[in-house]
Amino acid sequence: MSIQSKDPDGDPITYQYQWIRNDEEILGENKNTLKSGNFKKGELIQVRVTPSDGKVNGTPFLSIIVKILNSPPVIQEVRIEPKVAYVTDHLKTYVKSSDPDGDFIYYTYHWEKNGVVLNEERGETLERGQFKKGDSIAVIVTPDDRETLGPPKKSENLIISNSPPIILSSPPTSVEKTTYIYQVKANDPDDDPITFTLKSGPKGMEMDKRTGLIKWEIRKENRGGHSVEIEVSDDAGAKSIQRYTLTIDFK
Repeated sequence: MSIQSKDPDGDPITYQYQWIRNDEEILGENKNTLKSGNFKKGELIQVRVTPSDGKVNGTPFLSIIVKILNSPPVIQEVRIEPKVAYVTDHLKTYVKSSDPDGDFIYYTYHWEKNGVVLNEERGETLERGQFKKGDSIAVIVTPDDRETLGPPKKSENLIISNSPPIILSSPPTSVEKTTYIYQVKANDPDDDPITFTLKSGPKGMEMDKRTGLIKWEIRKENRGGHSVEIEVSDDAGAKSIQRYTLTIDFK
């Protein structure tokens, strides 16, 4: 606080302070500054100042009343989860915030895709189907304690990653006939072209790299277990692996 005063005798002046909250003195608060933590939103604060020249006290002066106003909430962090996202994911907003008055904090959300606001998307979650591989996604969050809006904060941009193909089929793991056939079925969430590869298998087993059809002409000497490994990859290098053991049993 700021004080102007004078002494008729020209003596130096010192001051005594007493802070008052809601018409009651605050014990121990006798300096020219009232520390935070001694008041909260809505309370009425005054200070009584008594001048002294060291010999006699002057007339106390009571300041005008100051009402403690609402403090806006503050966001410390905004990010999108998961940190690595694919077209199959739902994107969710993580917010870390605080309110100096301890008020409950509400939020409004504005999602951006490639720098353009998605006007219809106002929730904390951006559902899959709203973005594709390579899109840049961000969210702007504004805190609100229902009295004052806090400053908005924007997340870092999240680039939607390339999704690996998904293998949908399950292999037959045993066969009693002389020909083994397995039609591998897969799709790519990004609609990328996919390639089928037989990484390992018994001698003579073949796989069509375009259709995913596996064929193997079985001989009697093939009786027993055989390890098979299939890879399905897209043109960006993402891949999925299927491994299984094929058992041959002739009756």
